[in-house]
Amino acid sequence: MNYNEMTERAHSNAVKHGFWDKKHSNEHCLMLVITEIAEMVEADRCGKHPFEPKHHKDACMRLVGNVQWDKIGFDNSFVAHIKDTVEDEMADVAIRLFDLAGALGIDFDKMNPCRYYRAFTKFSFTENAFALCKGLSRDVIGIEKRIQFGIFYIREWAKSLDIDLDWHIAQKMRYNENRPIRHNKRY
Repeated sequence: MNYNEMTERAHSNAVKHGFWDKKHSNEHCLMLVITEIAEMVEADRCGKHPFEPKHHKDACMRLVGNVQWDKIGFDNSFVAHIKDTVEDEMADVAIRLFDLAGALGIDFDKMNPCRYYRAFTKFSFTENAFALCKGLSRDVIGIEKRIQFGIFYIREWAKSLDIDLDWHIAQKMRYNENRPIRHNKRY
């Protein structure tokens, strides 16, 4: 996954959907990331994981280019099989971080790699979520490094859970492209 390409795509879609009609503080944006982390924890508490994602993947492969599928079928399949699951909320965390990186003009190619290590399997889901919130909230660290940390952390955590986060991000970004302005929310 190329972070700069994901940043451009996520931010461009957020701008098209009115999320940047008004400039927001970094704290505002990071709080929205933290709300996605909370939704991810709630999905885990409820045991929400993709319902037969193979059916969604098969339909995506089989019906690519079908106009009806592209307009209606994909969204219906996404909602039925993927939406509001742990995996979907993890994708939302990454997308919000990529969007903020785009708003700030962060160029990941110019940054040193993130060297954070966490033994995710030694901690509970909620403990790992809390550690992510803490890392994003450490205002003694520059916002660029916190965003980089957050993306790195969520990707490594997903790997530890055997979640194909790149695929889930791609699915959620496609779903978001068809949503209404600000996804029918105030901000």
